[in-house]
Amino acid sequence: MPKKPVAVLSLGILVVILAVSAAAFAANMLVDLSEIFSLTLILFGLWIIVLAGIRAINPEEFGAGAFNTFSGGILITTLGVVWLLYVRALFVEYLFPALLLVIGILVAVVGIRAWRR
Repeated sequence: MPKKPVAVLSLGILVVILAVSAAAFAANMLVDLSEIFSLTLILFGLWIIVLAGIRAINPEEFGAGAFNTFSGGILITTLGVVWLLYVRALFVEYLFPALLLVIGILVAVVGIRAWRR
C-alpha cells in the first residue's frame, strides 16, 4: 500500500482544473464547449507528469513507478492537444499520425528500458 496516497490530492486538482477550464470558456478564451474537456485533459496530463516527478523523488514500494505515471501523463496530454487541434480544425490531417508517433516513441522507450534490464 502506498505510504502517501495522492488520490484525494489528484481529485482536488482535477476539480480545480475543471473550474479553470470552465472559467476560460466563460471568458471566451475557448470557442467550443468541447474545448473545456480537451483543456482539462491537457492540464490534468501535465499534473500527472508533475506527479511522476514527485514519485521519482520519493519512490514507493507498491505504487506505480515514475515512468508509468510519466507515460500516462504524456498520453493524456497528447490526447488533449490532439482533441483541441481537431476541434479548432488545425492541421487535421496530421493529428492521427502525431498521436501514433507519441505512442510509438513511448513503446520504443519501454522496449529499450526492458532491454537494458
